[in-house]
Formats: sequence, structure tokens, C-alpha cells
Amino acid sequence: MIMEDKALLRRKFREIRGCVTDRSELSKKICQLLLESDFYKNADIVLTYWATDSEADTRMIIDKALSDNKCVALPRCSDRNGNMRFYYIDSADDVTEGMYGITEPAGNNEALDFTYKSLCIVPGLSFDAEGYRLGYGKGYYDRFLSSFIGITAGLCYDECLADRLPRNEFDKKTDYIITNTKIYDLR
Repeated sequence: MIMEDKALLRRKFREIRGCVTDRSELSKKICQLLLESDFYKNADIVLTYWATDSEADTRMIIDKALSDNKCVALPRCSDRNGNMRFYYIDSADDVTEGMYGITEPAGNNEALDFTYKSLCIVPGLSFDAEGYRLGYGKGYYDRFLSSFIGITAGLCYDECLADRLPRNEFDKKTDYIITNTKIYDLR
């Protein structure tokens, strides 16, 4: 039942996100709020994804974190069973097309030394009021986050917020949700 609900919700939020106008401007607002936050400023490592399709664009975060001399890492899917690892990049040019057509890090300097100050920016189609996310259905982030000790933040357009999303025991909530209008502290 939950999987069917999630499949329907994925279609619904893909459609909603696809209809969001001014995504570029809204992405800038989301990124600016994140970059002004204390949890970003105090982060030693920034783990983020390279945005695809209609996701909030993360390029501003990547560029700023690199210019702030933070360690920046992007995920690489290591198999089709939901396993991924993060690898450091030295510039926004250190990327290649990977599994599922997603932009991934080109190098092999694996990020392993996470601390409680490390920040992982988590993608999602929707986030709810408790910090749970509706991902893309492969479980990559939930597997990774099950052992991640740092801070997690989801990026989301206001239109894609939900009151409550279906979840199971494997779903991991985020510490923060950043929208184009505010930061939700869910710790």
C-alpha cells in the first residue's frame, strides 16, 4: 500500500515541480538561505547532488562551497541496488555523466571522514512537516543516511511541501528543509 501511495505521490510532485515557474529565481532564494545558515557556515564538508531536471539548482552551493575552501563531494551510484558513495571534487568541472544519466564526480577521492559538522544536502520530490522526504524510489539516500553522522538538509520549492508523506522504518528524516521562503528546523 505504501509503495503504491508513494508511486502516485511521485507522479503528483513531479508534475507540481514541473509547473513551478521561475525555478531559476526560486533556486537562488533556496541556495541563498542555505548559504546564510549557521549549519552551512560551520560545515567542514558539504555533500551535495548535481541538480537535474526541475530540482532546485545546486550549482550556486557547489561554487560557493568551493570558493569558501570547504571540502565538496558529490554522490556516485556504485550499483543498481541502492548503494552510493560520495567523492570529492576540486571544481565544478570535475564531473561526468554517470548511472541514470545523473552528473557524478569524475575522480576517485572518496569522502569518508564525516563529522557532526558535515552537511549533506538531500534531494527529494517533496518534504513533509516532520522532515521526511519523498525520494525517487531507489533508496540510495536512505541507505547512505542510515550511517551518516552529520547534518542533513533538503531543498524544496514551497509548492512541493506536504503535510505528511508516507514512510517506513527505512526512511530517514532531514534536520532542515530549505524552501524559497524559509528554513524549517526539524531537529
